[in-house]
Amino acid sequence: MTATETLPQPVVSPGAARNQPRRRGTCPGVLAPMAVGDGVLLRVRVPAGCLPAEHARRIADLGHAYGNGLIDLSHRGNLQLRGLSVDTLAPVTDALRALGYVGRDAASEAVRNVLCAPAAGLDSGAVMDVGGIARALDARLADDAALHALPPKFGWLVCGGGLAHLADSRTDVRFDAVDGAWLRVSLGGTRASATPLGLCPAGAVPDVAAALGRAFLALRATLPDPPRRMATLVAALGPGPFAARLSPLLSPLPAGEGVGERGSAPHLMRSFGGPVPGLANALTVAFPFGRLTATALAALADAAAGIRLTPWRALLLVDPTADAGEIAARHGGILRHDDRRLKLTACSGVTGCDVGTTDTHALALAIADRAGPLLDRVAMVHVSGCAKGCAHPGVADVTLTAHDGLYDVALRARPGLGLPDAGVGRANLSPDDALACVVGLSAEELSGV
Repeated sequence: MTATETLPQPVVSPGAARNQPRRRGTCPGVLAPMAVGDGVLLRVRVPAGCLPAEHARRIADLGHAYGNGLIDLSHRGNLQLRGLSVDTLAPVTDALRALGYVGRDAASEAVRNVLCAPAAGLDSGAVMDVGGIARALDARLADDAALHALPPKFGWLVCGGGLAHLADSRTDVRFDAVDGAWLRVSLGGTRASATPLGLCPAGAVPDVAAALGRAFLALRATLPDPPRRMATLVAALGPGPFAARLSPLLSPLPAGEGVGERGSAPHLMRSFGGPVPGLANALTVAFPFGRLTATALAALADAAAGIRLTPWRALLLVDPTADAGEIAARHGGILRHDDRRLKLTACSGVTGCDVGTTDTHALALAIADRAGPLLDRVAMVHVSGCAKGCAHPGVADVTLTAHDGLYDVALRARPGLGLPDAGVGRANLSPDDALACVVGLSAEELSGV
């Protein structure tokens, strides 16, 4: 985009009403399709994030045949098929069931929110291969009916450390390997912020998880406003009630294991476009805002033996062909860790959401193209199509929140909280004026970011 070009205007029919931001109260699944702005959305939960190439090809075919050809990579390591219709759900569901990605019912599927270190089994720096543990946990959650009452977004994490660690991923229950046999169990946060409970052996993870899930449900029921997330419940009651219920299953933490450490950026995310040192023949490729086409997914499946899903808007290609990087680039893949588009998050906006009124992707790409000095100084710029902030509900260095076709721009703010009392903020800007505002942010204005 050149300086004389303007951003696309919202594609909203005159008089068309857009829904207000709202809590949907659930997450999409194969058996729980969600109506959004561009049709029906299905989320495919892939156990341990390991997608065989033949499965990736089949899913790409489904996106072509029944959807709009767009596929999203979620921050929880899942795939989302977009643009389906009610009439096409049955054949898509049958096909995904044949691949093993559909549970008995919507409840057993919805609880399977397990994030696994994406390089499990490939990572020479990991202290444990946690892929099998993640699959066992996934199966236990699906089979244990008592756990199906957990809130829809309640999440689990299994990490073996190493080059593709999940230290900075936030979740409800963490299992972080400390050596080849034991995992540290902690509640509600990143590795640094989660509350530690103790250690469990690898084989006990499903039993410990089931006990923790039951404890969460029982303890939240004692409060007048039952929390939906583990961190909130631990803040209200402390870890004592959990420790008492789990004590038969856990061993005490050794000295020095009581406080987690913040992890450096996963090495996996600093090795784009070439072999990843320490990983067994793998290639990392990302896509802007975590979105690729079904055509791209099919091409990548033909260029690798398998695909690992990550929470970083990136895919890990296992045993890639010699021309896999060239193929990925042709299909819009990002192959450099310093690509400025990686510093931008954006939701679907008007093109894919029934709430959005602006083309968030177009504005974010324009920022990547024209705001280089800004992006060199900050860690994240977030373009949110509404006050909910689905793509990044937390604080970003620069946050643009859309409403009624306009944007509010603020520093160090969450979407939808209004302009901060301190720092830079401007309200009710057109997309072009919002772009100019961001491009024009000075070093002095950014000094507190």
